[in-house]
Amino acid sequence: MTELESDPLRATGWEPLDLTPHLARLYGHPTGTKGYRKLVSDGSLIAIVGHDDNGYAMALTHVAHFAADEIVPGRIPTLVEVYTARNVLVPRDVLMVAVLEPMAYALRLRWERAQTLDPMPTAPGLPTTVKCVQMYVEAVTDDVVFGTDDIPNPTSRFPVVAPRDPVGPVPDELLGDAELALEDDDEDSRSREDPDDE
Repeated sequence: MTELESDPLRATGWEPLDLTPHLARLYGHPTGTKGYRKLVSDGSLIAIVGHDDNGYAMALTHVAHFAADEIVPGRIPTLVEVYTARNVLVPRDVLMVAVLEPMAYALRLRWERAQTLDPMPTAPGLPTTVKCVQMYVEAVTDDVVFGTDDIPNPTSRFPVVAPRDPVGPVPDELLGDAELALEDDDEDSRSREDPDDE
């Protein structure tokens, strides 16, 4: 058994972190239950992971310097760092998506922080925090209607094709004998009409 199979956390560089409510809020996941730290060439990655009724959530933050009393935000974690942290810290069968702020919102937050004496945000998470949450997708089948098939595009150069019938013709062997079914219905309706005749 390899080290990666026996202890994937330590083999990939992650080590458990003593998580306090203050650290969980500061690193972007106030309801997180587990914390992890990984040393990288330009600082540390801090991951806070939690699981509740809504599913899994993870907040990943890069800091230039990590200490309990002094935290210096670093850079935004790369997509590779987010992906590898997700693969190690969250079960593999969970579908996760990264929550990205609109640029206007991010710029407004940075402007507000620059105008205050305290550069640290009051909301959960540092400016270098990326949040990931579990996403649920319903099964997609052939008969799902997306609402665009029956709306012709007036600017299209291609001919309009009638939408496909999602059910199609039903084979006779699945329908059964129609005459026999009609006879059974007639007998049932007669017995309901005249219960005294029997």
